[in-house]
This record gives sequence, structure tokens and C-alpha cells, in this order.
Amino acid sequence: MDDSNLFLRLIDKHKTSNWKKNMFRLLKFNFLVVLFCIGCTSQQNDIIKLNPGLSDDFSVFLKDKLAAVKNGTVKLEFEKGTYHFYPENATEKYLAISNNDNGDKKIAFPFFDYSSIEVNGNGSDFIFHGGIVPFVLFGLGEAQLKNFNIYWDRPFTFEGEVMENDPINNTFTLKVSEENDYEIIGDQLYFKGYDWKLKLGENIVYEKMSKRPSYYTSKFEHAWYSNPLTAVEKSPGVVEFSNYKAQELPPVGFIWVDKGPHGQNRKYPGLSIQNSKNVHLENINVYASGAMALIAEKSADISLKKFNVTLPKGSTRMIGASADATHFVGCRGLIKIDSCLFENMLDDASNVHGTYMKVDEVVDSKTVKSSFGHFQQEGFTFASEGDTLRFVARTDLLSIREVTVKSVRMDSENDYKISLNEDISDLKLENTVLENLSYLASAKITNSIVRQNRARSLLISTPKPVEITNNYFSSMMAGIRICGDANYWFESGPVTNVLVKGNTFEDLGIGGHNPQAILQVDPIIGKDYRSNGFFHKNIVFTDNTIKTFDRLLVYGLSIDTLTITDNKIIQTSLFEAIYPDLSHFDIQNCTNVFISGNTYKGLGEAEISLKNCGEVKIDKQIGFNDVVMENSNKYFYQN
Repeated sequence: MDDSNLFLRLIDKHKTSNWKKNMFRLLKFNFLVVLFCIGCTSQQNDIIKLNPGLSDDFSVFLKDKLAAVKNGTVKLEFEKGTYHFYPENATEKYLAISNNDNGDKKIAFPFFDYSSIEVNGNGSDFIFHGGIVPFVLFGLGEAQLKNFNIYWDRPFTFEGEVMENDPINNTFTLKVSEENDYEIIGDQLYFKGYDWKLKLGENIVYEKMSKRPSYYTSKFEHAWYSNPLTAVEKSPGVVEFSNYKAQELPPVGFIWVDKGPHGQNRKYPGLSIQNSKNVHLENINVYASGAMALIAEKSADISLKKFNVTLPKGSTRMIGASADATHFVGCRGLIKIDSCLFENMLDDASNVHGTYMKVDEVVDSKTVKSSFGHFQQEGFTFASEGDTLRFVARTDLLSIREVTVKSVRMDSENDYKISLNEDISDLKLENTVLENLSYLASAKITNSIVRQNRARSLLISTPKPVEITNNYFSSMMAGIRICGDANYWFESGPVTNVLVKGNTFEDLGIGGHNPQAILQVDPIIGKDYRSNGFFHKNIVFTDNTIKTFDRLLVYGLSIDTLTITDNKIIQTSLFEAIYPDLSHFDIQNCTNVFISGNTYKGLGEAEISLKNCGEVKIDKQIGFNDVVMENSNKYFYQN
């Protein structure tokens, strides 16, 4: 829908008001089931055709229809219209969803263990009410979803325009967004939906007109975990907050955004894909989600075309998805993202990575006990019989040995016993992790737009080939981040073949936390271990256009073969540089580095800093200082 006011009227029409309406929905559903069985819904050539008049609650409607499918194939075709989905009587199942919050989930489209599914919305609007996960795709042989829009009745973020701030009394006043519902209990504000409510927690400030994170937004970040905001309602929809702990009060005219406490605000992803293959998503708009818009794990060959995570036209909201637009954990085959729009979400556009498990105990010569390092990985299906694993040192992230899995026993969501086919009695496995080499994905990301989001554009951690071409990036933090971390997020994967070509990067790194590079290769390796070897290999950054107000463009650590060629760099004046003391290219502990044909236009000359590098060739630069210096980024980890 293009008209946000029309959308709000649709929501108001259908949101619950009393028990009579719920009873009416259930009675109407029972009546319609009978009509369905005698032909109100046509089922020709195994296609189940649906129209809006069949139910007020399609969660229940689909629950029974899918349960009746016997041949393993589901084809749903919706007549264009508006369809509502409620949680009360939807399918319920406990789900462990990596990088989100585990728990019992109500599911609107429960696709479990089908050989093939197809959903064609024909441009329909799917409106989800309350605590419900729209789509779960589990154990599928093939899936095609296309042509629909995902809405929620209430956003999973709290937003309000700053009307006043008072530095003397350390208070600020918000005009709460009309799309939010809230209540104040004691002196704490809770924002809420159909059947959920959250305290305030993680927060950020957005610029109202541009709908992007404000310049240097970290100055306004409130320390919610130790200092909950206190709230007083001055008049309906106007709330004054105190006990504010940040460098500066949020400025008048800007939008305060809050998504609730960490560990409680990732319950309702838009689409959860697990243990499936051959998944194609096309012409889908996700206008809100209470976690990641799409999370895929242990799946193969996923294609996204015109899969957009965005805001409905006409909406005054700043935020759609409250976490990543897309996220891929332990997948394999090819992940293809083409002609997609990812904007106004509160985390990355895409993250492709594996998972490290900590080695807690060597049980015997062929068995180890393992656990996850991050609580939002617990319950992840790390490995199965026949998988190839690799022991990795947590210090330098280098490989120790590869082994194969005989069996895996999960005693709890964070207690795994892994039996191996090989003898490991000769290995010293203190301070090590395991990585699964059987689930590694290639990625091709093309012709897409990432903008106005908190955090990075793309995170890539996979040894398989990756191509990032002809995209536009304008995020709050880094453009392309290539990391590797066995100590906090435990996201695995040294890259071996990454091409970043023909993209445009514009005014990234505005957040004001640690410096953010356009290409940021920063595996978490302590400085005492960086001479042990190289973690990443074969990264090519070429023929890109970079428009930036700040200085740090490329940060490269622990790379064998880094090529930076023919990039056009233009210094902009939209913002003042946050880190003016940094060099433009900062290369540390790398070898086989080739820098050539780059042009820089701006104040002064661009600088190249090298530290502890092997073979380096620099040739034919325009606008660069001829003198190579050592000016390592002193803000990054252990520099």
C-alpha cells in the first residue's frame, strides 16, 4: 500500500477491541471451513486459491489447510487484497533461531518438511498482529515465494520527535509517533503491540528529513543497561524523560528510536529459513519485523530478487526491521542477492558467515565437548555426521587440523558432545574453537541499494568466492566488513576470493564510534599473534567510486594478496571529519599488496600507511602523497 493513512485505517479496523470480536472470528472461521471444503476456495491443479473474504484470521485458516496436505507439495495463490494473521490459534512451535532470540513461536505460514512450496501473493498485503513469525521454512526441498508485502499492526520500535531538551535538568521531551502504542508503569515507559510490550533499551537518534542516523549519533546513545530512563507523560502522546546518561542530549527536531533491551528485542523475524534448499524470494517488501527481516541457517542455494526491506511509502517511521535485513549462518551453495533495497533497518544489510564453537573439554582421543561463545547462537545445528570440521586457535585464528564428524550429541542448547573419526590425542586444544567446513557459501551481491541503516552494509566471512558488484552503499558504519572473530560474536570464515567492483560508497561512517572504513578487513587477532601467518587471502577492491567526508577508506589486517586499483575517491563536505588524524589506506601485517591507478580529489593529498608488511607495490596514484608512512589506526582493537 502506498497510502500510510489507508494502512493505519486497515489496522484500526482489524485490531482487537474485545472478546466478542475474537469469538466472532472463530465462529466465522468454523463456518468458512465448511464452505472451503465444498468449494468456496478453488483447488485446481494442486493450487489452493485464496481471497480476503474467506477469513478474518488466515493463521488458523492456513494451519488446517497445510496439515491436510499429504503429497508434500504446497501451492498457494492469493487474490490481490489484504489478509490478516493473528497469533491466538496459529501453529506454535519452539524454534532455536541463530542470532535471534529462541523460544516458543506462533507461526502464520508453517512450512515444515515439504518437498516443494510456492506462494504467490499477487501484490497482496499480509498484516501480522502481535507476536507472530510470518514465515518459517524448515526442511524444504524447494521454495518459491513472491509478490506480497509484510506489515505489522504495530512497529517493534519506539519512535518520537524531540520537542525540547533541557541541559540544566538533563531531560528531553518526545512527541511519540502515532504508530506507537505505549503505557507508563511507575516511572518506566513500555511500548507495546497486540500481545507484547517492551521496556526501553537500545537506542539511536535519526535525522528527521533524511531518515538516516544522525551525524555522530554515538554522542546521544543512552547507557540504558545501567540507567533506565524515567518517564512522565505531560499530555497524551507527549513524554518527558530524565536520568539520561550520554555525552549530549538528543537535539530538538531529531527522532529518538528505541528497540528495547538487548536479549529481548529479536523475537519475531520476518522469514526464518532452516535446513532447506533451492529457496527463491522475489518481489517481496518487508515493511517491519521484530528481529531480522530474513534469517537463513544450514540451508543451500538461496536467491533474492527485488526482496526489499524498507518503509511503506508515506510512513513517518524511521525504522522497518529492528535488526539485519538479511543474515546467512552456516549456509552453502550460492547466496544470490540481486536488485534488492535494504534501508532503515537497525543492523546490517547482509551478513554471510559460519560459526565457531568453543572447545571446552577433550573427553578422549576422539571426542570433545563444545559450547557456543554467544548466547544467540545456542541451539544452532552446528554439525552432523560426515561433516568436515577444523580446529582453529582463538589467538591467531589459524588452522590447527581438519577432522570429520562421527556423531553429535546435543545435551542442551549449549552443551554438545562431538565424536570424531580421527585421533586427536596429539593436539593441544586449549583456547581453541571448531569451524564447520561443510557449510560454506558463495555469494553474489549485485545491483542493490543499502542506505539509512544503523551498522554496516555487508559483512562477509566465507572462504567461497564472493562477488560484490554494481551496488550503492550508504550506511552508518563500514561499507564492506570482512572480519573473523573467535572471542565475541564467534562468526567464522577466512575469505579466500572476494571481488568488490563497480560499487558506489557515499558518506559512510557517520556514527562516531570507532572509525569505520569503506573496506574494513579487521579479523580480531591480538597484536602479539599477527606475525604467525595470514588469515584472509585474495581480496580485490577495484573500480569503485567513493564519496566520503572522513579519511579512513581501506583498513587491511592479516591479508595475503590485497589489490586496490582504479578507485575514484572524492572528498565531500557534507559532514566534518570525525577522525582527521587517520591515513586513507591503513595496511598492517599483509603481504602481496598491490595499489595502483587510484585517484583522490579533496583537501591535501591522500595518505598510505604500512606496518609490518611483506611485498608491497604502489604504482601510478593521482592525488596521493608519494611518501608512505606508518600511521596505524590507534582506535582499533589492540593497535
